[in-house]
Amino acid sequence: MRTTVLAVGLLVALPAQAQDAPAPPAVQLPAVPPETQARADTLLIQATEHLIAGRRADAAPLIREAIALAGPAADVALLQDMTQFDVYSRWLEARSAAMKTRDFATFSGWAWRTSAYNLLRAAERTGESGAVKPDDIDDLFYMTYGLVLAGEEARARAFIAPFLAASDPAFETAFAKDMAQRAVSVQNWGGQDKPRAARLVAFAIAAFDRPAARAPDPVRDLYRVHGVILRTAGDFAGARAAFAKARKPGTPPADAELALMFAMGEVDAGIRAVQQLVGDSPGSALSRRAADRLIEVAGQTGSGNAATIAIYERVWPVYLRLLKFDDLALQNAGSILANLYVETGDPAKAEPILTSLLASAEKRWGPESNGALGYVIELAGAVEAQNRMAEAELLYRRIWALSLRYDNFEGDDSREAFAGITRTLLARGLVTDALTFTADGIARVRKAKDVNEWRRMFYLLARADALEASGALPDAEAHAREALALGDSDDQMNIAAMFDDPNVFARARLAHLLERQNRAAQAEPIRRLLLAKIEGNDMIPWEGEYRTEALRALAANLTLQGKEEGAKLFAERIAAATRIYGTDSPQLLDVAEPFARALLQSGRPGAALTPARIALAARTSARFTGDAARANLSDLALARKRTEAARLMVEAAWKASGAGG
Repeated sequence: MRTTVLAVGLLVALPAQAQDAPAPPAVQLPAVPPETQARADTLLIQATEHLIAGRRADAAPLIREAIALAGPAADVALLQDMTQFDVYSRWLEARSAAMKTRDFATFSGWAWRTSAYNLLRAAERTGESGAVKPDDIDDLFYMTYGLVLAGEEARARAFIAPFLAASDPAFETAFAKDMAQRAVSVQNWGGQDKPRAARLVAFAIAAFDRPAARAPDPVRDLYRVHGVILRTAGDFAGARAAFAKARKPGTPPADAELALMFAMGEVDAGIRAVQQLVGDSPGSALSRRAADRLIEVAGQTGSGNAATIAIYERVWPVYLRLLKFDDLALQNAGSILANLYVETGDPAKAEPILTSLLASAEKRWGPESNGALGYVIELAGAVEAQNRMAEAELLYRRIWALSLRYDNFEGDDSREAFAGITRTLLARGLVTDALTFTADGIARVRKAKDVNEWRRMFYLLARADALEASGALPDAEAHAREALALGDSDDQMNIAAMFDDPNVFARARLAHLLERQNRAAQAEPIRRLLLAKIEGNDMIPWEGEYRTEALRALAANLTLQGKEEGAKLFAERIAAATRIYGTDSPQLLDVAEPFARALLQSGRPGAALTPARIALAARTSARFTGDAARANLSDLALARKRTEAARLMVEAAWKASGAGG
């Protein structure tokens, strides 16, 4: 039903290697004693120095001796004849296999051997003389990257040394540029390697940011990545210092540095900086061009909703004053700001924005237009988030009535309305009404011929919710399995970043229902599959909600089974949430509460006491409940319910542990 899509920063996910067939195990390296490997390293480094200086003849015997020491022995004799490319091909395949399994120790070992082969080819290439080009020996860069990720920084520094000492700065620049590009890649798309990005960046900065450094641009790139890492970890002061070093002298701040000002609460200073960038007088009324520039800055705020809200709160009034309703910039700004308010627990602020957008859409396009109905869905979500379920149901039914009138259940609005009506009925305890409504809806959808499989899956999952609420867990499971059968197989499923995927929801719902029926062991492979698929997609942020939610679900599943791996996962998530968001954050609550509940369900109330207390501290903190003076009655009622639920959980854990008497 919707013709206008409002989105920001939407990414299209590409299939990742980890989502194809499982990677074969890495080919093991030949056993080489540490002292022998150290000698081989020294020879290879000396050969590199000779090649950079143009002494090719001096380099060749050193490389051959190094290869003879590090083996594999069976390949050494074959390499006397450099036409034996099958040896090199096997080494490359072994290197690739190790990379696919993320075995960086094995990867760097095979990369050492492929690098030695390429150095030997450069040294013995006939018809050439003088210093080699950086491109001839850049395989060493790849090997050094592997050494760093394997934790062998000392060896990596030794291989960089000849490039730093070279008389031609091109060698140092080439190495630094390659390292910076790899750091950027690991941070942006590294998936499961992303936790190693901080180590890689710190190593590269220490190596190349030195007195008389000759690679200033790559070093600035490294500091830029370092700033992103620090900002994500919540170290705003450190991120600011890194971004300052990433900026070329005399140039204005980049968008990431400007965004950090808003994240640190320096909104007015950030506004003035943007005004100066666009040529406006700092402190003047915000112009259209400054507002547009602020939207660009908002794209660099990362996961900081507060910074993004601060920007859109300044932009929205400007667009309202200067733009017509049919301007997409106005619609996007209002919708994004409203959705941010809902996401951050302030839906009352979203409601007037969405109400005005809906009224304008109805006036311009009509109350049954696609443009208007999109805002109906968003407004219904904001009202539902305020715990005004009956009102939200009426808005959802406005969409559903049109679906019934036109016998059309294909659109996203229709399936969102179906799920919304089901949720609002269940939230008010009207389980029988929800069962009747979903039974009628499912019958209509099954009869309709123009509803694709993905949308049919969403309808089935909403019906499963109603069945679960009624206690009919086997029937709910059957509907989840029916939905799963309509979707992709485990092998074909490709989890995309930032998109609602019924393949994911169906598996998660089935796992949940199995756990509800004390069949957590059957659900464990499903939980592990979802996490593996998410981690295999390099487009999904490593510390983003998508992955952390899957981690929490797996941890809860393992805890229900009494497996210590579950407690370990929860402890890691609690530590990460505390480090990034603080000790009284909703993010910490999202980890501590399910941990406590899983421990209680698995019969370990004494262990549940600690995470339950953490949950209580977060539930009752001013940071979580917000400013009571600005909260409406439904917000306060919901906060009281949350607080009481946490107190009851702590009390239950305390009494069950025997400490309460």
